[in-house]
Amino acid sequence: MAGDGRRAGETPLTGQNAEKAKAAAVARVPGGTVLRVETDADGAAYEAHIRRPDRTQVTVKLDQQFNVTAVQDGRGGRGNCDERERGDGGQPSGDTGDASSDAGVAT
Repeated sequence: MAGDGRRAGETPLTGQNAEKAKAAAVARVPGGTVLRVETDADGAAYEAHIRRPDRTQVTVKLDQQFNVTAVQDGRGGRGNCDERERGDGGQPSGDTGDASSDAGVAT
């Protein structure tokens, strides 16, 4: 893991890509503060790390067109989230985070 929280295989986004990722993430997490945006090592094209107004953190996963595909509580990554969302208008998936249920979650 890099000193700034990034994992191996993740690269910071810059320019228009960074702006598009930030805009999509804040639209999904209103009032949130973008901590960083980067490529994703877990299968999504991009991810944005957001701090909510209540100080909790979420990771917003994005596809190559900057559409939100999932929101993970915590800092993201397999096995490091309490709740996942499948782009279904904010309804939790009920995923417990174990490896057997990860196969059906869009990340």
